[in-house]
Amino acid sequence: MLILICGLPATGKSTVARRLSKALGAEVLRTDIVRREIIDAPSYTEEEKALIYRVVFLMARYLIKNDVNVIIDGTFYRDSLRKQAQEIAGKQGKRFFLVETRCPEDIVLKRLEKRKKNLRSPSDADVDVYYKIKGLFEPIEEDHLIIDTGWNIKEGVKELVKKIKA
Repeated sequence: MLILICGLPATGKSTVARRLSKALGAEVLRTDIVRREIIDAPSYTEEEKALIYRVVFLMARYLIKNDVNVIIDGTFYRDSLRKQAQEIAGKQGKRFFLVETRCPEDIVLKRLEKRKKNLRSPSDADVDVYYKIKGLFEPIEEDHLIIDTGWNIKEGVKELVKKIKA
C-alpha cells in the first residue's frame, strides 16, 4: 500500500504520517528529511525539488515492490506529482490513498512561528513559504481523504485508519 500525505506547510502532514505509520505498520518517507540528507544547504530550485521527488519515488517503488507499506509525506502541491505516486502504486498492484491535511490558517501561522524557534525541525517552511505554496497548490480533483488537523488529530487519524483498512 502507498499513502501519499499532502498539504500546505504546517498543516500536520508529518504528525499524521507518524501516527498512521504506527497504526498501519508503514515506513514513512519525508521529503524534508530526504532533502536534508542529500543537500547540505537547500536552495529549493525546481531542479532540486525534482531531484528530491525522484529520490523519494525511487525509494517508495523499491519498498512497495518488496511488500513494505509506505507513507510519503510532502506538500505535493502539483497534481502531476500526486499522479506519479498513484502510478507507482498502480504499476506494483498496490492500493493507493491520497490524504490531504487541512488546518485553519490561524493555527498554521502559530505552528510556523513555533517551528521557527525549533532549530531541529527538518522543514524550512516559514510564513512566506506557506503563502507561496498556498498560491501554487493545484486543486485535488480525484477522490481523496481529508483530515483537519486543527482540532483532534488523534480522532482524525483513527477515522483515516478505518477508511484505509475498509
